[in-house]
Amino acid sequence: MNDAQRRDLLDLREAARQRDPQQVQYLAKRLIGQMAYYHALALVVGQLYEFIDIFESYYPQDTWLRRALVSIASFGTPPDDSAAQMALEQPYHEPGAANFVKAFYDVTQAMQARHTPEARVGYLTSALVNVVMAALVEAWYGERPEAWEHQRLHPGDPDALELAYLFWTDEDTARLDTALWLGIADALEQALAR
Repeated sequence: MNDAQRRDLLDLREAARQRDPQQVQYLAKRLIGQMAYYHALALVVGQLYEFIDIFESYYPQDTWLRRALVSIASFGTPPDDSAAQMALEQPYHEPGAANFVKAFYDVTQAMQARHTPEARVGYLTSALVNVVMAALVEAWYGERPEAWEHQRLHPGDPDALELAYLFWTDEDTARLDTALWLGIADALEQALAR
């Protein structure tokens, strides 16, 4: 690991503590872009795997996602592109589920050779952002089902905007957000040190 990467990791940890999503995403993308592709892929798939039990608690019939993640981790080959695309079109209404499926889709796109290396890094970064958001949404709205239903059914109304503000500024959300990104920074540091 070089000095610039060490600085970026320090800055990423500080951005996580400050809850600066733009800076967190920028630094994560920059660090992922400097990693060997399969190390980056393994890191991101590992983060998705952390959420799979929660997803399956809502959708026990959708075990294909777990199988796909295990296959990616085991063989490093992309799953059928159409399956991920179709998953995006399914009505996953439980808290965090749609973000998780989007993270999975991003991983599958990061594995497609038709995309440029820069685009693939962007997809991996988007997958991290979406799996973090899945965890945050599930943790807060999962305890507030009425708020989630209102948010889901009326996303633009003033009450939904107020709920979104309460969600994002909640102390538990802030702690979890920071902890998740600090964990990602640790994983990035370990991968870069290989």
